[in-house]
Amino acid sequence: MDRKRKKKIQNARVVMTNIFMGISVIAIVFVLMLVAMGYGFNEQGGIEQSGLIQISSNPKGASVEIDNETQFSRTDFNKMLTSGEHRVKIGKSGYDTWEKTIKVDAGLLTRIEWARLFPVKVETTNVANYNNLRLAEFSSNRKHLLTIEHDSPIILYSDIQGEKINVHKLSLNQALSNNENVLEGEISIRAWNENGNKVLATWRHNDKTTWHILDLENIEKSINLNEKFGLEFSDVRILNDSASKLWALEKNNIHIIDSSSHTISGVLISNVEQFTNNKDVIAYVGIDVKDHNYRKIRIYKEGEEGSTDILDLKDKKPNITLAMGSYWNESWLGYSLDNQITVFGGTYPSFDKPSKNSLKEYVKRELPFAPTVASTNQLGRIVAFAGSSNVTTIDIETRNYFDSVTEAESSELNWLDSYIFWENNDNKIIIRDFDGDNRREILTVNNQQPINITENNRWLYYFEIKETEADKETDATKSETIYTLKRQKLE
Repeated sequence: MDRKRKKKIQNARVVMTNIFMGISVIAIVFVLMLVAMGYGFNEQGGIEQSGLIQISSNPKGASVEIDNETQFSRTDFNKMLTSGEHRVKIGKSGYDTWEKTIKVDAGLLTRIEWARLFPVKVETTNVANYNNLRLAEFSSNRKHLLTIEHDSPIILYSDIQGEKINVHKLSLNQALSNNENVLEGEISIRAWNENGNKVLATWRHNDKTTWHILDLENIEKSINLNEKFGLEFSDVRILNDSASKLWALEKNNIHIIDSSSHTISGVLISNVEQFTNNKDVIAYVGIDVKDHNYRKIRIYKEGEEGSTDILDLKDKKPNITLAMGSYWNESWLGYSLDNQITVFGGTYPSFDKPSKNSLKEYVKRELPFAPTVASTNQLGRIVAFAGSSNVTTIDIETRNYFDSVTEAESSELNWLDSYIFWENNDNKIIIRDFDGDNRREILTVNNQQPINITENNRWLYYFEIKETEADKETDATKSETIYTLKRQKLE
């Protein structure tokens, strides 16, 4: 064989080898991509796409059973599963169990991040005693407790996360802007700011309600909003995380209050019947100037020249609840019209660019009840509509809805953490996941005070009360109600 022919054969072999290697690499990459996308062989030998399940729990390190098979890994936990329904059971030594049937969608991530286990044997300690509590409120970030005793001019502001409780004593007189008779009337907390160092509160006294921003780090900087601006407000909402800016409704007019500079805007929107907000965006029910039977649901963004119509109610006058929030990079708006609920998600429309596709319908359905309350969890993932003993929740991430029935009628929805509701039914504290599953009785109490799981998941706080008898030898008319703050260790 001559040298030229031999060289041609060698070159051909090199080319064929390179082609084969290239095809092999492409095939391997393609197969790996399919595997990464969840494709694999099913029991019948066919190709089927799976979904990824991601399970977290409190406490971590819990064992996981899927379809009665114990998994090797513990929470936090990831696994590819075939599409369809699977039964998940989570447990840990010394704790109760959590169970749920989940639906896995092919090619999608299913996140279960709310599984919470409670100790079987609880370790309870007394934290503090209070005389005849006038107010007790846990912060929305679950890190603080604000209490006021009857006949006391002191606010007790407590950091409740650590082993030791840090208590700061603040002047109630300064908080209410040196008003007289601060020991009288009713004080209510309407909202906490993001950091838990400011609260929006109302004080009702002598049939008059005033709105206040209480600065819990610099109580002397607290503001009586009515007194400061000479206006009567019917609703106030916190606009930003620091609570330095507020939305305020006065005589059906919307203003923005800057509490840091002590200024208030002119009328930004008029003829407002009710509103809610997601920070710097509000959704409201607007009333027609000439015909009060003609209403619209509209959206307004801070700084824009006008509002954007969302829904024309024409001549209808349904009972309306509104809720707004954000989850990841999406914003959403939910509302109920009598017994019909609708949830939209995407991007809130702007006045100069009112795109019809900026909000897309996620859920729309009729309920067997008319909601009176709309609420969202701290993370913005869950929106809940409640009325009488019924609750319907929508998971913004999956766009699934869940119907459940409570055991105690209430006009409020009480969040124990970001995913669990609690209710007091005949002094038994009953909890459920937002979807109605995992009902458990975790406490027996003798009062209607709030309960709380701290943000670091270490403690469950609650109150017990005890009536002390009067000392007949010294003062036959004097008796006291002692409220004891207790806590149970969770981890």
